[in-house]
Amino acid sequence: MTEKILKIVTIVMFAITVVILGFFIFGGEVPDQVYTTPVYAASLLNWAYILFIIAVAAAVIFPITRLFTRPKQAMKSFIGLAVLVVVVLIAYAMADGTPMNIIGYTGTDNVPSRLIFSDTIIYTMYILFGGAIIAIFATELLRKIR
Repeated sequence: MTEKILKIVTIVMFAITVVILGFFIFGGEVPDQVYTTPVYAASLLNWAYILFIIAVAAAVIFPITRLFTRPKQAMKSFIGLAVLVVVVLIAYAMADGTPMNIIGYTGTDNVPSRLIFSDTIIYTMYILFGGAIIAIFATELLRKIR
C-alpha cells in the first residue's frame, strides 16, 4: 500500500514538474527587460524550492522514524546524513561572497549572503555529482572484479 502511494505521489510531482517546465520554456518572455526573462521563471524556482523542502524533510524524517523501528539501519541513515552535512560545510567553506561587477545590473541580490548561499548550493551539486560518477564507476569495477 505504501509503495503504491509513493508511486502515485512521484508521478504527480513529475507531472507538475513537466507542466511548470513547459510553461517556463514555452510561456514567453517578460516585455521590456534588458535580458531575456521567461514569464514563469518565478514559478519554476518556487517549485524547485518546494521540492527541495520535501527532500530535506524526507531526509530528516525517515531516519528518525527508522530509529524507532530498526535502530541498526537508522545508524546507516544518520551516517549518510552526516556525510551530506560535511559536504555542505565543505561547499560553504569554498563559497565566495565577494560582490560581482555586473554591467547593467541594479538589483539587490548581489550581496555576500546571497552569493555565499548560491555558491554553496553549486559546489554541493558539483561534489555530489562527482561522488555519483565515482560511485557508478566503482560499482561497475567491483562487479567486474567479483
